[in-house]
Amino acid sequence: MNTNQRRTGRRVAALLATLTIGVAAQLVVAAPAAAVSGLIRTTHVATATNSQSPKTRAAECPNGMRVIGGGARVSGPAAQSIRLSIMQPVSGPGQTDRYEVWADEPPGGISGNWALEGYAICAPAASVPGYNIALQGSGYSSVSTRSVAAGCAGSQRVIGSGASIAGGGLGSVGLQMSRASGPLDIARAAAAEDGAYSGNWQVTAYAICADPVGAAAEGSVQTGVATASHACPAGEDVHSVGGATGAGATGQTFLNSVYPDAGLNAVRLALTGVPTDGLAIQAICA
Repeated sequence: MNTNQRRTGRRVAALLATLTIGVAAQLVVAAPAAAVSGLIRTTHVATATNSQSPKTRAAECPNGMRVIGGGARVSGPAAQSIRLSIMQPVSGPGQTDRYEVWADEPPGGISGNWALEGYAICAPAASVPGYNIALQGSGYSSVSTRSVAAGCAGSQRVIGSGASIAGGGLGSVGLQMSRASGPLDIARAAAAEDGAYSGNWQVTAYAICADPVGAAAEGSVQTGVATASHACPAGEDVHSVGGATGAGATGQTFLNSVYPDAGLNAVRLALTGVPTDGLAIQAICA
């Protein structure tokens, strides 16, 4: 067995672990994704540290580069109470590629202070042939949990993902999942209400797609913790980040921070609490 076969085997073994979290998600290895060169991480510096809600950031890519991933980091004394509501890649004619993130306080607000920082993972346009963003919304209604998937067309592969909530009122609904999935080359998103909420809302999944040249989604399932990290193999870069959570002992838990580190070597994940069935953390590495 050669080195690549051994590494692939380790990834598959780790990622085929079944994880039932809220929407019965299973963290599995994605079909080969596109490995690109010349990646950089850009940052939209943190907001003021206060109790204003919601907070938003939009990390932009330089001219001639495409957004292939991104993330958000919440900091400050009240950070763990905050839930993410938008992690959205944006690309199109006449606008700068960017990764937009929103975060909210829980219903009723909090007295503590917090800040939000946003990140984009950017790639030279020439290194992502066939680049496009596919999206799929769930439709509006008032349900306790909702999930949706967006897929790439034909032989294209997912190189990044995103998720967003529309409606839901200021923290009454929070994101629980944003990640790539296989074997059908899709991106999944999920969200949940925080207790009873009568308003209508929807969750949207974003699949960042390109022609395949070879990479893989990898990660781990961890129990009994609210934070995790996953590093790509030596010499490989993080192309996109992902995470998933679900119900905890006292109610739903939500994505709080999920982002690539400054060197694009690893993914960091934080939740609003400890999920009963564990968390999933994911990176697309190449």
